[in-house]
Amino acid sequence: MTVLIKWKNHHIEDVEVDLLLNALKERYGYDFTGYARASLKRRLLGLMRDFDVGHLSQLIPIVLYEEAAAQTIINGISVPTSEFFRDPCVWNYLRSSVFLQLASFPRINIWQAGCGYGQEAYSLAILLHETGLLKRSRIFSSDINPLFLDKARLGCWPLRYQQHWRENYAHTGGKADFSDYFVEQNNDIAIRGEFKQPIEFIQHNLVVDDVFKEMQLVVCRNVLLYFGNALQEHVVDLLTRSLERGGYLLLGRGENIVDLSEKHPQLELLDSSWQLYRKRIGTS
Repeated sequence: MTVLIKWKNHHIEDVEVDLLLNALKERYGYDFTGYARASLKRRLLGLMRDFDVGHLSQLIPIVLYEEAAAQTIINGISVPTSEFFRDPCVWNYLRSSVFLQLASFPRINIWQAGCGYGQEAYSLAILLHETGLLKRSRIFSSDINPLFLDKARLGCWPLRYQQHWRENYAHTGGKADFSDYFVEQNNDIAIRGEFKQPIEFIQHNLVVDDVFKEMQLVVCRNVLLYFGNALQEHVVDLLTRSLERGGYLLLGRGENIVDLSEKHPQLELLDSSWQLYRKRIGTS
């Protein structure tokens, strides 16, 4: 039986979702077919409202023939949620434990998957700076969406968020003045240039693109929760293969994937509270 999700007089049929996703995949190469269907439909309902259409299928010709509007639809599906030092307790753990272990590597490569607007990548840079590791570190921050990458490279956000992010930073154990990492520009704050230098923002599709080699730390937080089970397994395998032996994988706190260590025996669970794993020595 077809599942209908209603919004006023609007509804979404599963067959319409399949046709729209296939159009996006064939025309632009974006494969959202493995996304968790419930959260995907919520985003599609929002797009129906924005485009003022009564049926999702009405977006299909727009996707096929109006590239700018299609990009708006892609953005609406892959909308990021990010902030500086989100979940401060996780960053405190990175500071006090994981980064102490990373210090043993002569060179530190970090892949941060799902960059959103860049706050997490720059949070990593700040933390590496405060632990004395930034000068020998390189951060590769990736996203499927080129518009998000452009905004992340810009490194500029509304000033109104600063106080909340300052509080996050303080709860990570940060001792500096958070505002020292930024320059105020009218009603915005911009990250200082020295924290841009070690970061390379790269377009990468977790569904179809290959691994990064050899990473000492892979951070992929609050990305897998939007994926279905099969795509989750594929992506975890990709992330694992990107790790150097002894390297660390950090997932989102809410991404408690059932039997992950059994399905991916190369990974050892170090802390279930933070969803932190380590690639076993002697595995490839």
